Amino acid sequence: MRTDGSRIRIAKHSITLTEVLLTIGAMLGALLGGFITFSVSMLGMTAGGPLGFLIFGPIVFALFSVSISVALLAVPLWALLAGRLFAGWSAGKRGSAARVLGITFFSDGHAITGATRQLTDDLGIRPVAYVGWFDSPEINAFAMGTHKYNSMVVLSRGAIERLSRDQLLAVLAHELAHVANNDMARMTHARGIQEALSFFLLYRGLKRIARWLFTPLSELEILRLSRTREFAADGIAAQLVGPEHMISVLAKLQQETILPKPTPYTNLMMWNGFVKKSWLATHPPLEDRIAALEQFSRAKEDATDEIAVPVS
Repeated sequence: MRTDGSRIRIAKHSITLTEVLLTIGAMLGALLGGFITFSVSMLGMTAGGPLGFLIFGPIVFALFSVSISVALLAVPLWALLAGRLFAGWSAGKRGSAARVLGITFFSDGHAITGATRQLTDDLGIRPVAYVGWFDSPEINAFAMGTHKYNSMVVLSRGAIERLSRDQLLAVLAHELAHVANNDMARMTHARGIQEALSFFLLYRGLKRIARWLFTPLSELEILRLSRTREFAADGIAAQLVGPEHMISVLAKLQQETILPKPTPYTNLMMWNGFVKKSWLATHPPLEDRIAALEQFSRAKEDATDEIAVPVS
């Protein structure tokens, strides 16, 4: 816990900006899909000669006009409004995440709940509504929620069983940092927009393919957001419990042999099991996160009053 009395600087990230960027990405993706479909149809009609163009031309142009209207109006409205609805359904004690992952929530008197509340006090934020765990052997954790009533921080069984007390506090601090700077709400809303755009597909694999086909810009923005937010959360956790404890957690993950299983909530997790640097990755490499924390630790030694959070 904090003992030096210095203030923690926390940059509040805009939920609205995230929703707008993803909605614009969905709209542009729908427009691109419409133009590609139109171009392929035109090539097909050209191959059929003048008669094919006369018969099918009006139909193709009519469908193209409809697709443009849908891309400009229906897609952004659905992404924004239904995205908020799906985001609300995913979090909380009875949300889809709790059902899919089989989350068990701690009682108010549990030691981990108490430690979490102490950390929220240190951060100057409201206590999260729920603290729980899911039955998975790897070291992992995530935060989720759209507002104070359904916010939650969840640890894996592996994190609880295999981390020291200081390391476990660092993981909790990391997840609560996502809550404090609005990353939790941003990612939950982002995931809600994803679900809204692919809700009609039942299988997760099909949903993932559909999002890359029809909303590639939105998908890339979510991946970028998922990567950059980890550096900010690491920095806040370092201020809260000490950079050495956060570094020790990441170093332990570098040696980890139990890899997380893919879930619908992989981009919310602290770690996804892969360390390659790529614009298609959900997380930055562990070595990059450790290097950022080591730089932060060196800066802390020279600081006097206030320590700024390194944000990538």
